[in-house]
Amino acid sequence: MKTLIMLSAMPGSGKSTWAKAYREAHPHTLIVSSDEIRYELTGTTQDFSKQKEVWELFSLRIHEYAKKYDDVTVILDALTDLNVLREKYVKENPEFDEYVLVLFPRTVEQIRFYNKQRKETSIVPDEQLEVLINKWEEPTEEIKKLFNRVEEIHW
Repeated sequence: MKTLIMLSAMPGSGKSTWAKAYREAHPHTLIVSSDEIRYELTGTTQDFSKQKEVWELFSLRIHEYAKKYDDVTVILDALTDLNVLREKYVKENPEFDEYVLVLFPRTVEQIRFYNKQRKETSIVPDEQLEVLINKWEEPTEEIKKLFNRVEEIHW
């Protein structure tokens, strides 16, 4: 079975930590991380000069992993902050049997606090964080119906 798990949360919410813990507990799990791809291409997670390449490689790896393995869980470790993106990754990846949306609900105060607790190289600048907070969309009921399951992680 092929499962696509889409993480959707603000920076510092624990997406990468959760993804790594999930992978440790579940064999045949691979993570596609926008931060890790950005690091591969630029040497840092905070250089956004090659975003087009980052997202092309992000999408390519999802397909590659689905094609290469019959029994795999692929975790998308990215903000996935807009409904159009949530829909895109489901519709552009029909090779999966199951789709799971994992949300990490946080208050704005928690988002700001946890962002400051991150490694210095991962902290999102305040101005950029405010932009992300303001553009965030909660998944609509229509979007949730695209997924077999929607889970919330509270920690």
